[in-house]
Amino acid sequence: MSDPNADLDDLVNEPRETLDVEVKEWLDLTDNDHRALLAKEIIALANHGGGVVVVGFEEQTDGTFNVAAGRPANLDAWSQDSIQSVVAKYIDPGVQCRVLHRSRTGGTDKYPVIVVPGGHRVPIRAKAGSPDGKKLVPHRVYIRRPGPAGEEPKSAEEWDRFFERCLQNRQAELLDAMRSIMAGVIPSARPTTPSLLDQLQDFQAKAIVRWEGRVAALPPGVPPTLPNGHYDLSIAIDGDFDRQSLSDLNDTIRLAVRNHSGWPPFVNLSRNPYRPIAVDGAIECWVGPDTDGSYDKPAHHDFWRISPAGLLFLRRGYPEDGGWKDVKPGTSLDITTPTWRLGEAVLQALYIARALNGANANLILAAKWTKLAGRVLVSHGNTRRIMFGGRSTSQDQHEATATVAVSSLPDALPEVIFSMLAPLYELFDFFKLPKRLVEEELKEMSRNTFAM
Repeated sequence: MSDPNADLDDLVNEPRETLDVEVKEWLDLTDNDHRALLAKEIIALANHGGGVVVVGFEEQTDGTFNVAAGRPANLDAWSQDSIQSVVAKYIDPGVQCRVLHRSRTGGTDKYPVIVVPGGHRVPIRAKAGSPDGKKLVPHRVYIRRPGPAGEEPKSAEEWDRFFERCLQNRQAELLDAMRSIMAGVIPSARPTTPSLLDQLQDFQAKAIVRWEGRVAALPPGVPPTLPNGHYDLSIAIDGDFDRQSLSDLNDTIRLAVRNHSGWPPFVNLSRNPYRPIAVDGAIECWVGPDTDGSYDKPAHHDFWRISPAGLLFLRRGYPEDGGWKDVKPGTSLDITTPTWRLGEAVLQALYIARALNGANANLILAAKWTKLAGRVLVSHGNTRRIMFGGRSTSQDQHEATATVAVSSLPDALPEVIFSMLAPLYELFDFFKLPKRLVEEELKEMSRNTFAM
């Protein structure tokens, strides 16, 4: 599924089945037959290229869906950990699903939505079977077939398309690696272990669940909920570095972070309610409403988590969505601001890695921008830059990854940021981001020093 999160609310309001959307009635996840049935659908969607499982609806004779009977007393069985336990038992290799709970418009009841990733380089298959030996068979591969349904490939053509997708994913990964090497982004990078990527994906998924829990009690549309979109950055320190206690790590972060922009990523404030806390083995900070219930701009309502394992997650609102004169929130993307925000976040990760004695490690970076559709390129972050043409995008999300050696930073920072942002800007009517712009803006940003 090319954009699995763009219409989750629509899928709960008006459920429908397609090749990348499966709708299920309530399942009893204490029943191994039901667990295996869910695993089969996850396998099929993963092999299809990704998709979504929507739970809590039953199909009618006319093909529409109504709310299903049998709603459980709570959704504890539909937590991130519960679904990953299904994956761990039945699916090989494992896939890192995201589990979200969404309400219908005007209602309070929530429904589980399982987002299944695609892009796998190898076939995803069943590791174990269902008790009845029919719903799920060990070592079998399942795909999405017209119906829609999750079934085994039944023709040579279906097998051919399936293997072609795996090969294309491998080719894309290889080409990305070659481009990075040619750009000098990985001068001494070591191979990334799959286990570390799995850890980063799991850390990211749990961080998002934590953020969703934090904003759940707020009124809809207020700035801390980032109603017009946000960007995420997940980072893993890959290599040798000091594993500190949470207390020592909190001190390290507070001392390592430098302020280049006036509001740095991983900001560590000392007063309540913004003071970082220890939660589930990580340090967590949410700049939510103040003690009097007041709000700031979306770009100032940060959420971040950092673990002693060298995993970092940051969620921030767009500066374009608040406080800019004559700019309506949700309508624009600046030609310079993303360079500052992403560049400063990578620098903060560098400072933290160095403070942890990780000078010989690498940084694995994964960024994601949401709610881009309909935005237009503007020039407000730096008034010396002129933007013409009203270039816009219809794509709602964009993801970018990179790997860079700590020892090559900050010299390699322009290469890294350009490699991640250039494809983002091409979405705006093929706008070609000038590399010189990135170099100049990063130079200006990094030489700034503000008091914390």
